[in-house]
Amino acid sequence: MESTEGPRKRQRVAPASASAAPYIPDELVRNILVRLPSRSVLRCRAVCKAWLRMASDPGFALEHHRLQPALPLVSFLRGGAGSSSSKEAAGADPVGRCVEAFDLRADEFRPAVRFAGSGRFHIHGSCDGLLLLSFEDRFFVCNPATRQWTRLPAPLRSSWFVGFYRHEPTGEYRALFFRGDWANWPGTDYYILVPDSRKGRGIGLPSEKTGYRFSGEPLGPPVLLRGSLHWMPRQVQGHAIMVFDTATEVITFMDPPVVREHMSLLEVDGELAMFSCGNRVTMVELWLLKDYANGIWVCGHRVRLPAVEVSTFVFDESWRMFFMSEEGVVIVTPEQKLLHYDMNGTLRESFPCNGRNLKITPYTLKESLVRHTFFETHDNAGGRDDEPPPPFFRGL
Repeated sequence: MESTEGPRKRQRVAPASASAAPYIPDELVRNILVRLPSRSVLRCRAVCKAWLRMASDPGFALEHHRLQPALPLVSFLRGGAGSSSSKEAAGADPVGRCVEAFDLRADEFRPAVRFAGSGRFHIHGSCDGLLLLSFEDRFFVCNPATRQWTRLPAPLRSSWFVGFYRHEPTGEYRALFFRGDWANWPGTDYYILVPDSRKGRGIGLPSEKTGYRFSGEPLGPPVLLRGSLHWMPRQVQGHAIMVFDTATEVITFMDPPVVREHMSLLEVDGELAMFSCGNRVTMVELWLLKDYANGIWVCGHRVRLPAVEVSTFVFDESWRMFFMSEEGVVIVTPEQKLLHYDMNGTLRESFPCNGRNLKITPYTLKESLVRHTFFETHDNAGGRDDEPPPPFFRGL
């Protein structure tokens, strides 16, 4: 029997004016892209040449960084043996160290750093979307958004990292180290290391300048704001906040709003803020430095938290079990959950951790796609056998 189907008819194609996507003005596209997370912007670059050209502009990168929120970083371990027996541990997956940024407005996580294996790993500082990290005895400056990295030279013996900042007069990103003079205690000093294309560059020990001297090792990680590093109050300094001007590199002091058993500095919407609470932690306060020049603080919020959730807090200067900002309070429970409370003390969201050793780092990350010459030079050098890449981006 002869087929009745016959050849297929061509489908009629609508005119281009009817089927084409509606025109979106470039200005509107730009206003949308600059507000997206870095990972989304990098994906949007592949849409078309116009978007690629727009998102690759240096001015776009600066505006994008300015509009990104400063997100608290959380750290946890994933994989490994956990509480299993040694026989089970032999076949277990390697331990993965995970560091993720927690977006309080969207209640979601953004992966930042991840690697598997053993070794001493630490987050030392955050500045302009860059992280200062160490693995074993090596220090690295990394950009989690672009996954670029470069190394610092090895620090001197008997010294500790205290700050990471941008030196405005030169545009250099500098790592500040504290060194104790054990032979002539309490004499102290510091020195600076700068990321470079190969080994980095040390900048002496300017001990002849009194402004360079610490009266003791700074307490906890600093907050970088208004061109200065700010450290938490120390009892030996009368509970004064130590301030390091990153342009002149001179130290001054300012008074805190209150003195509590637990205090922590942070940045809130471009203002210096202090989170404070007593030993019981049921009432937390957020103080804002409304007048920086005259040192006038205002208590912006007092939040009462459920006592059952905070009864097992263990305080540590290097890690935190809680975080506070204008978006609310985040705490870590013994059950390895992140609880997000609003400013009224009402539980907004609960996030179980798919891992263990969950902690809130004392740093925030403000994503950046800005290009830096020390990264570009390092990338172009490539292939150096004596400098293996750091394991910070494995598994992302």
